[in-house]
Formats: sequence, structure tokens, C-alpha cells
Amino acid sequence: MTTKVTFTLPSEFVANASDGVLVGEFNNWNPAEGVQLKKEDDGSMFAEIALIAGKSYQYRYLLNDGRWVNDYNTTTSSDTYGNEVENCLVNVPVAEKKKTAAKVAAPKAAAAIVVAPKAAAVKATAKKEAAPKAAAKATAPKTATAKPASPKKK
Repeated sequence: MTTKVTFTLPSEFVANASDGVLVGEFNNWNPAEGVQLKKEDDGSMFAEIALIAGKSYQYRYLLNDGRWVNDYNTTTSSDTYGNEVENCLVNVPVAEKKKTAAKVAAPKAAAAIVVAPKAAAVKATAKKEAAPKAAAKATAPKTATAKPASPKKK
């Protein structure tokens, strides 16, 4: 399972660079396969990529002015070809599973009231419903119905 991770390089680290890429363990530190950074109006740069959840990755930014820079995230030292290099480190969180509504059961007590009402309550409700119908029938205006006139015999 993957999780989208947003990498942000603040404007003070970007300085006069106009372009850059995100490189790291997720693309074998290959600048040719780097994730293109997008520049914001405030001068910062960012990139968003999907990484495997539950893993940690080392990374850095390579700017078009030739500088390798880090952001404010945790850093770790790494031995690269006999040289000590400080890289950024991101721990990708494992996304929590969402509960579905189908798995949430209604309380049993409430279901019992709906399923098994008392007989007296049902009878009282039936009488209340019948009473307005009978009253409406008794007070309804009577209308005369016209009958066709029968033909008179001559």
C-alpha cells in the first residue's frame, strides 16, 4: 500500500535557483529519474509522490544551480563512496483503515423496541387512527347523486 507524501523545500533554501528535482532512495539517487519540483509564488518548491507505507527513505534536493540541499525534516548521516553525507529522512506512515457503516451495528435495545412493540400500544394506536376516520365519515357533507331520468311512456 502506498501513501502520498509531500516534500517541501522552503524559499530560504531555494534562494536564486529556478528549478530542481527530488532524489533519494525511492529513485536510486538518480537525478535523471528525479521528481520535478514545482515552484510556488512564495519561492518555495514542492513535490508529491506515492511511497510505500511503513518504510523510511533518505532523500535530498538537487537544484539547477548545482547545490544539494536539505529541508527541515530529520537528517541522518550516510556513508556515500567513503564520504560522510547528511541526508533528509522521511518515515512514511501506515494509513489507518477506515471503518465502514455496514460494520457498525445498531444497539440491540433499540432494535428490540422497534421489532417487538407491546400489544397494548398497538391496539391504542389502532383505535387512535380509526377515530379520525370515523369522525371524518360522520361529518362529511352529503352530496346528492343525480340519477338519469327514466323515459316516460306515452
